[in-house]
Amino acid sequence: MNTEQIRAAYQQQLDRIQNNRAYSDHARQVLAAKAWSQASQQLEQVRQTELAELAGRRDRLNRKMFGSTSSSDPGTVLARRDAADRAAALDNPRIASDMLERAERDGDRTLAQAVAAHANTYGWTDIVDQYAAGNPEFAEAAREWNALPGTGDQFWETKHAMSFLLTKPSGLDRLSDGQAHALAAEDMEAA
Repeated sequence: MNTEQIRAAYQQQLDRIQNNRAYSDHARQVLAAKAWSQASQQLEQVRQTELAELAGRRDRLNRKMFGSTSSSDPGTVLARRDAADRAAALDNPRIASDMLERAERDGDRTLAQAVAAHANTYGWTDIVDQYAAGNPEFAEAAREWNALPGTGDQFWETKHAMSFLLTKPSGLDRLSDGQAHALAAEDMEAA
């Protein structure tokens, strides 16, 4: 179920509980707490699934932009490791730019990619842009990365989490989440 379906089912369940006069007031509270607790857990599962999918997408794009092309050839692995070590030693964007230019001129894609990855880590956007200018596949992956939710928005995770919060029904709204979950755990026989 998606968030709208979960919220709609929750509201329908609350309406049935409130309209059923066979329940005592306490039983209505317990049942409403159970409905809220269950719907909250379902919403949290949807949120966690969305975050996992987003993380997986970011990981795939990161590998597409800066990672291995899945070659397990020992020579390629050593070349990538050597290039990464050389790029990691760079501490000046001007020198990194020069190294990137030389690597591209010499056709050393492995070193060029390593320099771009290092520049990205340090936020040297001019160098990343320089690399993207000569690599359309990288540029497309970068555009897709930048279009992902949360990119460049430091408050996105908080806003995202808040969009999955579920309002407690009246009668429970003064309870903390812990108290509402504890009420939901009560046995209906006692209610």
